[in-house]
Amino acid sequence: MKSKILIMLMGFFLFSHQMFAQDVSISGNVKDEKGEALIGVTIQVKGTTTGNITDVDGNYTLPTVPTNAELVFSYMGYQTQTIPVKGKTIINVTMKEDSQALEEVVIVGFGTQKKVNLTGAVASVGAEVLENKPVANVGQALQGVVPNLNVSATNASPNATPSFNVRGGTSIGLKENKTDEWEVKTGSPLIVVDGIQVDADYLNMMNPSDIENISVLKDASASAIYGARATYGVMLITTKSGKNDTKATVTYNLNVQWNTPSHTPDILDSYTHQLASNRQTEMTGGTVTPWMETLLAAKKKYMENPTPENAWIYNEGSTSAMTWVANMNPYEIGVKDWTPLQRHNISISGGSAKTRYYISLGYQRQEGMYKINTDIQNRYNINMSINSKITDWFDIASKISFNSSNYNEPYMNPQKGSVWAAMKNEPNRNLNMPIMTSPNDPIPNTYTDNILGWLAYGATQQTKNTSTVFNVTPTITFCPEFNVKAELSYRPTEYFQKRFIPLRNYVVDSWASTVNTHTNPSSVREESRHSDYYTINAYATFNKVFGQHNVSAVAGFNQEWYKFRKTWGEAEDVITNDLPTLGMTNGAQYTGDNFEHWAIRGAFVRANYDYAGRYLFEFSGRYDGTSRFGKNSRFKFFPSFSAGWRLSEEKFMENTRSWLDNLKIRGSWGSLGNQDVANYAYIASYGAANYISWVMNGEQNKGMSPTSLIATDLTWETAKTLDFGLDFTVLNGKLDASFDWYTRRTVDILMNGTKLPAVLGATVPKRNTGELKTNGWELSFKWKDQLSNGIRYDIGLVLSDYQSEVIKFSGNPNKLLSSLYDGMKMGEIWGYETVGILQESDFTVDENGKYTLIGPSQTKIQSTIYPGDVRYADLDGDGEITKGDETVDNPGDRKIIGNSTPRFHYGITGNISWKNFDLNIFFQGIAKRDVWISDNVFWGGSGTAGNWEMYNNSWTPEHTDAKYPMYAGRISSIQQTGYLFNGAYLRLKTLALGYTLPREWTNKVKLSTVRLSLSGYNLFEISQIPDLYDPDQISSSYPMMRSVAFGLQVGF
Repeated sequence: MKSKILIMLMGFFLFSHQMFAQDVSISGNVKDEKGEALIGVTIQVKGTTTGNITDVDGNYTLPTVPTNAELVFSYMGYQTQTIPVKGKTIINVTMKEDSQALEEVVIVGFGTQKKVNLTGAVASVGAEVLENKPVANVGQALQGVVPNLNVSATNASPNATPSFNVRGGTSIGLKENKTDEWEVKTGSPLIVVDGIQVDADYLNMMNPSDIENISVLKDASASAIYGARATYGVMLITTKSGKNDTKATVTYNLNVQWNTPSHTPDILDSYTHQLASNRQTEMTGGTVTPWMETLLAAKKKYMENPTPENAWIYNEGSTSAMTWVANMNPYEIGVKDWTPLQRHNISISGGSAKTRYYISLGYQRQEGMYKINTDIQNRYNINMSINSKITDWFDIASKISFNSSNYNEPYMNPQKGSVWAAMKNEPNRNLNMPIMTSPNDPIPNTYTDNILGWLAYGATQQTKNTSTVFNVTPTITFCPEFNVKAELSYRPTEYFQKRFIPLRNYVVDSWASTVNTHTNPSSVREESRHSDYYTINAYATFNKVFGQHNVSAVAGFNQEWYKFRKTWGEAEDVITNDLPTLGMTNGAQYTGDNFEHWAIRGAFVRANYDYAGRYLFEFSGRYDGTSRFGKNSRFKFFPSFSAGWRLSEEKFMENTRSWLDNLKIRGSWGSLGNQDVANYAYIASYGAANYISWVMNGEQNKGMSPTSLIATDLTWETAKTLDFGLDFTVLNGKLDASFDWYTRRTVDILMNGTKLPAVLGATVPKRNTGELKTNGWELSFKWKDQLSNGIRYDIGLVLSDYQSEVIKFSGNPNKLLSSLYDGMKMGEIWGYETVGILQESDFTVDENGKYTLIGPSQTKIQSTIYPGDVRYADLDGDGEITKGDETVDNPGDRKIIGNSTPRFHYGITGNISWKNFDLNIFFQGIAKRDVWISDNVFWGGSGTAGNWEMYNNSWTPEHTDAKYPMYAGRISSIQQTGYLFNGAYLRLKTLALGYTLPREWTNKVKLSTVRLSLSGYNLFEISQIPDLYDPDQISSSYPMMRSVAFGLQVGF
């Protein structure tokens, strides 16, 4: 009896042990539908960080897995599978290919749509484009990625903000800081982050790691639901949020980056510069004076023996006036070889069945390129989101984001220009002067007028930008087909800038005394700006399937308010440099303020219908009103229509379905208004004068600026867009491509009206008179596949083109070439036809040594002509080279010789992954662009430091077959065919190599992911642009950068 009881107890114990066992060891094999092993499939225990990947034979092992767990099998190009363990120890899986392109969901205005059902022109990129890239802002990461999303960066300073444009020319407007010079504008699209409008500054201040997706809505049908703000496209940015039913995950990202200027000017040394100046004088009929010979000898002496006593010489006959003859290269002395950037980001995400959350903290520090008082930017980012399902019918989501940028820089007097450009100019200061006088000089240890001395002496400017977004989105679901949602957001911004210019005594060209020009009196200036932006979007969404009829609709209301105020104060004669505040001054004081506000209100609707996923129709409309126009013209309705036909779903295409996944043609038309005009343009307004120095009868005078003439009937600038597109996907999603052709005509552009006599004393009122047309096309292509050895790869191409033409411009009735005119294409370059470089044989010389050109005279475009100058073609055959009337009808001997607008923008992307390695390579470039370089630094001459490229390849009497004319900077303003550069380039934009540590390693230290990366940015380019310039920039601005970076990602 006892033995039976013992046996029963042992059996119960064994059964209990099995029933309550916590973990089992699981192994298995993963194959595709053809029975071939899949290498690198990720197997993860759902809700945990435990996992592994398959080996070369498709096998895997998980040593400790809870019996009630679920395994998630995921692999690029295949459907993710979730399989319950249920105590099993062997789990074999067959992965099914996923035609992802057909199921991909694209974010559109106030909703989402399947990519396959889109009838508008929409492009979308995910977080992978932005993550782990050696870039300082979002704009740098997006350049060349989306077809016809044109990203322009003028320089790479820490505070630079790339600008965005969709599909080329948008409108006509005044040039920056000009009152009578017009140009074709390439305006920015509407930028919306989580439902609230922002600007390019805000987007580039965001942490790229916080972005989940960016959708670009290009045509009128896709963007019409946003109305007047979306005339020229929309960028919809969605930030990251947590996932339901996932364990809390902590991820830390570190990026350490080193930047170096992509191109540094190779300027002449002091002696060669003087030698070139003397030669120029000889070649242009002048006489080299003894003083010029003395300067040449003194500069040679300094270069042979660079001591302080050789750095200057007294002027002839003077004991105080002197000339600097030293030699310094400001770029070698003042510019770093490499400068650091570091970025840290930590995020926490996860969720339960009803709540999900995401929190991230980011910090970036970027230093500028100067060794002396360089500029520094510190950027701080906080992003928090939480989504909760309160009941079965009520959800609420909230987001808070905080972005702040602190930028400290040395302040440079505007008359000196930017530091980078100034270093190439005024060689008598920046090439020949040391930064400070020596201890033994008549005025010792004192700054000179060298630009680096201005950089060092202590003038500063501090700028702080802060932007915060509060967003709440409640959703009420009445039934699966119908819900109502509201997006309530508030975005306050703060801007503060403080500038301090202390008194600066410095030596210029005399030992008699110092000067303090540009800094006397010393001054301090503070400016504060604050804005409030409120947004309300309330809309209802309906989706219903009736057999083969699919109907969906969105209808809603939008209200936005914007308020802005600015105050500034400036005071002179700072009492002490240790306390530079407005109150610690005893000189003149100036103040000013400004306040403005505007509002927009609209009702919108979008209706979609498709039959059996084959015939697709969409209508969008918005009734918009803006406070920027008068009451009688501020509201207008803007409609759009689009349709698509999926031929691949037709019966006559059945034989193609084994390889053709999707073939769709689509078309759209829409009309959108633009309210991006000056505030109060329809109201006559006065302005208060800032400061009037005159005192009359013991009282300070006050003044008002007079009103200008206004037109009360100003109305919407309207853009009408026609778009045709083709989409196709083949071979189970391996090849996906899209093509669009479009034309956009902008009418009723606000411009100056009919010209009035100047004696009127007022500016001409704005009128709706201008018209602009832009045509273009764009192509995107992507191939992705996996080889039998486990290598996964994809190749992508984006290519786009556009041209903009002025149809009507009322501001130039005589068609002057100096302005826009009817029929002008954006970027046209007018110039002369180059025949060649003039030689001695092309002239006659009289007894006085005067040169007279044989053939057509050129004195009307260049007052003096010498051997080494350029001969131009006499196109009109009148025996002389002239500008004519400088009109289209009479351009003289000029013609259209090129166009500075790039015809083709392209990007080529490749990704390869094998086992734990991944490689990304991205080429970006432009083609068919002409460039005229007007920068005098390139052409040489006494007013600039010049460059060795031009100097070594310029015409001299001994070098008559030279590439360039004489080294004198004489043709920098004479545009011509012979020296028009091909501005096309191909650039290796990004090269990134990553390695993810094996799961069996990281699991041992309780880590889910450890990834290491090495990457480069702007590593090299192929271009015909002179090496003096970056082909993206071609100016004397702060340089573009090349970068190398190391990255570390750790998941907990």
